[in-house]
Amino acid sequence: MPFVCRCEPALHARPRRMALPYGTLPQGSKLWLLDLGDLSIDEGEVLSGSTVFPVSAPPVKHKRRELIMISALVLHPKRGLILYDTGTCEDVLTSWGSAALECMPRYWNKEKHSLPAAIAATGNDIKDVKIVVISHLHSDHAGGLEHFIDTDVEVWVHEDELKTAFWSAATGVDTMFNKDYLLIGGRLNWKTFSSEVFTLLPGITLHRCAGHTEGLVIFHLTLPAAGDVIFTADMFHVPENYYQGVPQGTLMRNFYAWKRSRSYIMTLVNNLEARVCFGHDKVCFSNFPLSPAYLE
Repeated sequence: MPFVCRCEPALHARPRRMALPYGTLPQGSKLWLLDLGDLSIDEGEVLSGSTVFPVSAPPVKHKRRELIMISALVLHPKRGLILYDTGTCEDVLTSWGSAALECMPRYWNKEKHSLPAAIAATGNDIKDVKIVVISHLHSDHAGGLEHFIDTDVEVWVHEDELKTAFWSAATGVDTMFNKDYLLIGGRLNWKTFSSEVFTLLPGITLHRCAGHTEGLVIFHLTLPAAGDVIFTADMFHVPENYYQGVPQGTLMRNFYAWKRSRSYIMTLVNNLEARVCFGHDKVCFSNFPLSPAYLE
């Protein structure tokens, strides 16, 4: 079934809506999307059943999907730089191991895709980041927390996500949660919230949307000119998850919660006429201004 990506840029600035419950970022706020490199993954990981065929069918070519790792960088005129997701750590061979990289290789150039380099390309400096929001604590979204160890940078995550990730890393039951940035004592300045919807600042709203992980949060921005922009992270790796309702494959942790979260996000997007950026989709990413260009 064909699908149409509705993440294309608006041709004109949207008028400000009245009585929004989420507030609006102040004038002068800017949003950059960062390219933190690519991953190649078996399609069955992100689309349930895509590699399942009838026994009578002829052999089919192995299917893979090429994914981009995305981060969002917000410049708040008063609070400074706010980062959503951090990509992988730099030394994935040591952190992930050769077996994991054989199944999910990373294509990455340090001079372009490292977190410090991607932020520098916007004209900013990673040293000026004041707040980091992590969608979920899988190693391709939270690995870049290595840059904030032993700093006072606030690292925000949902309470349920942090608890689950710590337990998973400590027991080894889910290797997607990496002990490199979890089991390091108090060397990160963790901040948590427990509500389903949390206003980090006026115009920056975090919505808990369980399914892919227990405490995944989507990043909802209300910009003064561009309007509402929602980053879904891995609730939807690719457009088929969102538009066609095809659930994730082996990367799914709670199918029923994912279904409920999908319905919630679709309602939110439709009601706000928001632009959406899926977690790893290259086409969707390319339809936003490419750094150093930005939205306001």
